[in-house]
Amino acid sequence: MVFQMKPILIVLFLGIMVLFCGCIQPQAEPQVKTTAASEEWKPDGVVGANEYARTMTLQAPASNGYSGGSMTLSWKNDAEYLYLALNGTTRGWVSVGFEPTVWMKDADIIIGSVENGRATVLDENCTGNYGPHENDTLLGGTYDILESGGSEKGGITVIELKRKMNTGDKFDKAFVPGQQVPIIWAMADTTDNSAKHNMAEGEGVMAMEGGV
Repeated sequence: MVFQMKPILIVLFLGIMVLFCGCIQPQAEPQVKTTAASEEWKPDGVVGANEYARTMTLQAPASNGYSGGSMTLSWKNDAEYLYLALNGTTRGWVSVGFEPTVWMKDADIIIGSVENGRATVLDENCTGNYGPHENDTLLGGTYDILESGGSEKGGITVIELKRKMNTGDKFDKAFVPGQQVPIIWAMADTTDNSAKHNMAEGEGVMAMEGGV
């Protein structure tokens, strides 16, 4: 007599075996640390201990041609302005994209890098699933980064910026206090902002301060 296991039981059995052998490693959601933002905000490329209200570290391992790395997002906001810092383990560019629809498409993207002590911060929008992303001004929009700055030291790049929660530009996402904002993020090992990310990429959620 030949014992035949039903297909659904086979799938369940294999799933259990994979779990127990350690092949599946569930990734925990990034922890968001909160503090009282008592320091004056300055776009100087130095993230003060109490300069931002919320901090979240996003990590990506080396895989599929990516060397891996981490980026820490720090932010605070009121009803009118968002203050944001990107702190990445790279000498190249760092980026964050707000509210993509499919993969990268329609994301409101900020890319920043520091070269020879000078920070460059771009206000862009992604028009396809995997790019391209263009400056808002080339698409008929406006450049809406009100203040920015940055630093690069010891393989760590920090970009700080200020923008309105609602810029009025159709190529920017409009935020409100208390909103949960889906994000994508990426880093490259070059300051060439047109080069593809090759270090790390991922996604997360930024929870804006305030709300009901």
